[in-house]
Amino acid sequence: MLRRISFFAGLVKPRLCPKPIFSQINLVRHSSALPKPADTLSITNPNVQKYLESIRVEFYALKVGENLTRDQRKRMRMLSDVVELVEQRNVLLKNISSLNDMKDEKDEEMMALVKEEREVYSEMLTKMEEDIIQQLFEMDDSEDYESFMLEIAAGVGGQEAMLFANEMFDMYTKFCLYKGWQCEILSFDESDVGGCRHACLLVTGDDAFRCLRLEGGVHRVQRVPATEKSGRIHTSTVSVAIIPRPDDLNIDIQEKDLKIETKRSSGAGGQSVNTTDSAVRVVHLPTGIAVENQTERSQHKNKELAIRRLKARLIQAHIEKQSSEVNSSRKSQVGTSNRNEKIRTYNFNQDRITDHRIEGGTVHNLKGFLNGGHELETIISRVNSSLRRKHLMEIIRNMK
Repeated sequence: MLRRISFFAGLVKPRLCPKPIFSQINLVRHSSALPKPADTLSITNPNVQKYLESIRVEFYALKVGENLTRDQRKRMRMLSDVVELVEQRNVLLKNISSLNDMKDEKDEEMMALVKEEREVYSEMLTKMEEDIIQQLFEMDDSEDYESFMLEIAAGVGGQEAMLFANEMFDMYTKFCLYKGWQCEILSFDESDVGGCRHACLLVTGDDAFRCLRLEGGVHRVQRVPATEKSGRIHTSTVSVAIIPRPDDLNIDIQEKDLKIETKRSSGAGGQSVNTTDSAVRVVHLPTGIAVENQTERSQHKNKELAIRRLKARLIQAHIEKQSSEVNSSRKSQVGTSNRNEKIRTYNFNQDRITDHRIEGGTVHNLKGFLNGGHELETIISRVNSSLRRKHLMEIIRNMK
């Protein structure tokens, strides 16, 4: 009976064990490969091997840990996919090594079987290594927060900017519903013609911050306003800010540090408008940060909402201060550094949306896009993937 080495039994459900996983990394077709440059995403790149090894070490440290936090458990689940693929690759390399040990076999029929299996394993190895690299791209290790503020403010363009700010408010509200996240309107300052001067949403949900963190920035709209009689295209802007609210960051606001002012509400009609001092302005004296709220009829409720928004702004200031003191490549994921850049253009005449941060970032169907469903999710996913790729490349280049 012919002796035949079977790899498949070893590949199914391999036991994850904390052994070095790259000792045979250059076997077979890898043995003659030239060293890869530090910016090449290949398994044969020594920096990629070091990065995968660091993932393995972190995974097993979490695996044996006790009383893991929610974030640590989430992190371990994310790392497990990469580690399992690498462990399976290690099993495959061992089986290929066993085939190589049979190079002096004299039996022609046996050598034919060995050659056949080597070809099969080589194909499997190529596919597995592609899967490992793809898994690295999909692994999002950016900071995450349970809830955050999504603020929308009309920029240049007057009433037209306010009208588009209202459309963007609807777009993000619908997107939150589409994703199944909780969404609470904290403030909405309506303009006289039905637009929006400023609005603030509190968004809560798994991976919501990671998904939307790069939406912060200046969004530009190009279209002919309804009031434009000559058909001239106007350009207006709307700014979006994503302000994280980390659970482990305790911002203590002292009453003595607050200056609270009341005034009469302003806006389009209503029994309470211009009749009661329900609008509230809160100034944080140590920082000079001021927040207003007039969405509720109750002065007490407006004060409560204003203080919540003030706390969010203080958290934002704290995080931005931290981001300037650490490696910018890590903190760039928070998405606070590009808010003054035009990140996306909405051209109504050409039914076109262009995201300026990614190659080939132009899509069509504005109506569907502003509906806050699949079209918006696709662009957001592409932007996030682009950032993860850049971040991964930077990690690989800087591995020591």
